[in-house]
Amino acid sequence: MGTSATMRQVRVAGLNDVTVVDSPVPDVGPEQVRVAVTYAGICGSDTHAIAGHHPFLHPPYLPGHELCGVVDRVGAGADPSLVGQRVVVRPNVECGECVNCRAGRINACQQLAWIGCDSSGKLAGGMAAYVVAPGRNIIPVPDEVSDLDAALVECLATPVHAARIAGDLHGANVTVLGAGTVGMLCVVAARAAGAATIVVTDLEPAKRERALKLGADAAVDAADPQFATAVRRAYDGGRADVVFDCVATEASIRQAFDVLRRAGTLLVVGVPPRAGNVPLPEVQDWEMRIQGCANYTAADMQTAIAIAAAGGLPSEQIVSTVFPVEEAAAAFAAAANGSVGKILVTPRSGLATHRG
Repeated sequence: MGTSATMRQVRVAGLNDVTVVDSPVPDVGPEQVRVAVTYAGICGSDTHAIAGHHPFLHPPYLPGHELCGVVDRVGAGADPSLVGQRVVVRPNVECGECVNCRAGRINACQQLAWIGCDSSGKLAGGMAAYVVAPGRNIIPVPDEVSDLDAALVECLATPVHAARIAGDLHGANVTVLGAGTVGMLCVVAARAAGAATIVVTDLEPAKRERALKLGADAAVDAADPQFATAVRRAYDGGRADVVFDCVATEASIRQAFDVLRRAGTLLVVGVPPRAGNVPLPEVQDWEMRIQGCANYTAADMQTAIAIAAAGGLPSEQIVSTVFPVEEAAAAFAAAANGSVGKILVTPRSGLATHRG
């Protein structure tokens, strides 16, 4: 199948404007791989971008950076044994030459580009029948990992990365601010990294209940007037060693400092919609560590796959609805609701379903 054929592709055309267009089926160049897409997830970055709240990603672009599928074609120099394999795509495309890439920190590449998050249109995403990626960005998944699990691997890789750079979490008290999909996956990643007690906070009761089902030890209303006391109660009056802030607003930063111990670590996992004040006197006097968390490395993706293969990724409880590509606008609207679980899009007939 060459470039003369067309396929239906989701396009974020502007603010609150999601369309489906006819695009040429991409062919592969040297060292590239083409994947027939099974599922593509809608990320919080996507919902923020179409609402005009993302600081870096702006329409128009061709979305779909969380994706899995089956390799159907490889270019010259790519591994021919990949054809027919179920895979996930690592969408962050590094230069391989800058100081960070040479140090193994490809997530912090000075020239980092993104499949599915590219306003130039050069790196089209996977909300289409096919997507093309560099061969080095293709990761096979084992049989133990279902297609639904595979669709969540990229999303899990960010919390895995955050848990890794947090330091040793064995026996740690962990608080997760925000119980959306990334917050839920922070629970999964922190538990896999050895956290002892995990408290999740959110404004919505349904999200707090889901957090408990997914392994949190306690769930606290983020609007509780006695918020800090309620969180500390779960630690027998102690404080958190580490906070994963998946909200990333000035208010959530304040809440993080209210529950962190001295010399604690605050991980900024969510994408901040704007600049905000940080309590610098406490940062200095308490010797606090504020750590930004930006995507993941290839090793983090492999760790996420290993968690899924071991049965640690409860995708059936996280994925709520799978929309066909033609209903992409409805899918984005559902994802923007924020009260539902993970929303996926599929170009394949027979896979769209409501999972509850």
